Amino acid sequence: MPVETDRIESVAVPAWSALAVATAGLAHLESEPPLPCQDAAGVATEPRPVLVVADGAGSSPASELGARTLVSAMRRLADTLDAQLAWLLDGREEPGREAARQFAELLVRHASGTLADRAAEQQRPVRDLRCTLLLALVGRERLLWLKVGDGELVLERAVPIEPEEGGEAELAPHLSTLGERGKGEFANQTVFVDERLTFEQVQYGCEPVTTLTGIALMSDGAAEKLVSFDGTQVSGQISHWLDDLRRGRLRQRDLVRRFYSESFCHGTSGDDRSIALLARELEAL
Repeated sequence: MPVETDRIESVAVPAWSALAVATAGLAHLESEPPLPCQDAAGVATEPRPVLVVADGAGSSPASELGARTLVSAMRRLADTLDAQLAWLLDGREEPGREAARQFAELLVRHASGTLADRAAEQQRPVRDLRCTLLLALVGRERLLWLKVGDGELVLERAVPIEPEEGGEAELAPHLSTLGERGKGEFANQTVFVDERLTFEQVQYGCEPVTTLTGIALMSDGAAEKLVSFDGTQVSGQISHWLDDLRRGRLRQRDLVRRFYSESFCHGTSGDDRSIALLARELEAL
């Protein structure tokens, strides 16, 4: 199955390893003419871990351009504002909620402005490029997450489990989601980064990185088989991928093969699938 390799990237540093991939869904590949992958995913681990996933609106004719533009722009902004992020995410004393809100508003303004600029370059309305946005910025003490529209943000934490009698205490992975489903006004409706987006439609927050062992951001196409509709159950497959990633055993082709496997595709919409993964070496806890 063909894969657009320019949408794939992987980087690694001693404490964190990261991997991202975006693949065209079967529904796009089998349409006439075939549609491009409207998802984009990006990762970085320096100067700090950053994960970004954008899912272009199916009804927007150039949303694949919008998704790629947002992923690139948000990664660049995180690099540019690293000093401000250090104050927000690296210190032991947690800044107030207002500080997180102000930074989240800055991120959203940059996303919306970047999309508007690219639309103007293309002589298109912003609606043609609209897409969802998932973002996670990781510091030494906490992470900042942001969500516009659907898709899933999943955290993996190491939690203690009861040892058998005479045994040593052990840790096991626990997966949980962040944010509400979709955040649209009606069921099965979502919101996008476009000229109509208001900050009240944006979900964001800060989470401590203590016990954090991994993060997964994914478009709704990938989440179909990995997260339950109400977000209360997360597939253990994510923990397996995160463990392989931290051990240096996970490659882009492993994710692509899984996304195109019969078991993963059966009973799904055939939408594009994108995922960004970040895993911490357990010794760093």
